[in-house]
Amino acid sequence: MRSTSIYVLLFFIAIVMVVITMVTLRTERKEVLLTDRELTTSSGVCPPFNLYDEDGSIIDPVNGVNADKPYSPKQTCGKCHDYDKITQGFHFQQGKDETATGILTERYQWVSNPGNYGGNWCSPAPLYNYLSPKTNSSAKEMDMTSFTFITNGCATCHPGGGPLEYDREGFRYDKHMEEKGFTAGGNNNFDGDYFQAYWNRSGVIEADCNLCHLPEYDYKTRNDHLAKFNFKWMATAGSGLASVDGSIKDTIDIKVKYNLAKFGPDGKVSMHLVREPRNETCLNCHSKPQWKKRGSSFTEFTDVHIAKGLKCVDCHVSGSMASDPRIKGKEIHQFGKGDDPSGWVRNDLDNTVRTCNDCHTTGYLNAPVAKHAWLPDLHLEKLSCQACHIPQRKVKSALVQVSDVYNPGTKISPPPKYIWTFYDQNMNYWNHYGELTMFT
Repeated sequence: MRSTSIYVLLFFIAIVMVVITMVTLRTERKEVLLTDRELTTSSGVCPPFNLYDEDGSIIDPVNGVNADKPYSPKQTCGKCHDYDKITQGFHFQQGKDETATGILTERYQWVSNPGNYGGNWCSPAPLYNYLSPKTNSSAKEMDMTSFTFITNGCATCHPGGGPLEYDREGFRYDKHMEEKGFTAGGNNNFDGDYFQAYWNRSGVIEADCNLCHLPEYDYKTRNDHLAKFNFKWMATAGSGLASVDGSIKDTIDIKVKYNLAKFGPDGKVSMHLVREPRNETCLNCHSKPQWKKRGSSFTEFTDVHIAKGLKCVDCHVSGSMASDPRIKGKEIHQFGKGDDPSGWVRNDLDNTVRTCNDCHTTGYLNAPVAKHAWLPDLHLEKLSCQACHIPQRKVKSALVQVSDVYNPGTKISPPPKYIWTFYDQNMNYWNHYGELTMFT
């Protein structure tokens, strides 16, 4: 009896040792993968630099120069980087630079563009607005405008630029509104870009580089200012460069107070900027959509690549790291994408994402090389890698979505979503929005 107990104890000790070894190897594996890509200075990949306001004037809070103004990502980052080229990326344009065609317009007659801007998913549920045309004769003809596209929630994930900066004729909203003599909150000729808009007070939302390249970026603070219509102050507050008080929406004067600890004696700022966005950055916006599409978000528990320390951008490459000529080039921000049948943005760039072969036949980023010497070539010619390596994918999907019964579920946010009730493939009630909140 005593010897049996000893064997059991030794067995459990062996299991513990195996687990510890696996965790250690996994950690070391991550370090091997990531070390050469983390060689940045304490201030990040960018040396200390000056901030500039939207008029191109230096902001130097140390010496009291323009210390009451928000910084402009376009003017600041644009001193070294090609802002116009970068903002051609579909993350910024979200369909604005394309026209809806073919089956998309046949199914959805109100759609003008293939992306979030002007597309069939133009705003979050339960609103489902359509983008009003540019020219209208009365308010009765209108629904969502370019301004309410932002305020209805779409801008919480939009990085700025594109339709958040320029109207459909290519004019910058705030400057053009002043040139036209439009009134904040006025009818403004029932223009689909300016009807009841406040661009001349709120400013525009320029592409915010730090939103992706600053790991410590504060999305909540940014979006708090979005709700207050403090558009041109969002980047300053979200980056943690300054505290911003006030509200354009509530007509409370805006006050900016820069954090001097982030600046050197010469007035230049040092920021922990990284070349490649972190996974957490991508998932801040993509977690919920991925959960909807594949039944789970990308975590180390649901994806072997994340567990091994890879980044989203290792597969969804862009710029100089890309190999596909459609997206390759210095500072080109067209990220490698797959071919989602429900998505219509930049279909000309479909299947630019890295494939299994790109890594597992070359050993790229220490990927195990799949030789399959025992397998007849016919299999590899006819079957996809996923046919064997992802034989099952458990995804919950709704069979019916209706609004005839008020949703009795919990943890549904925002509250207006209670008007939608979901039923699964067996017509059983399913708290879709509640699970979305809990699991993403």
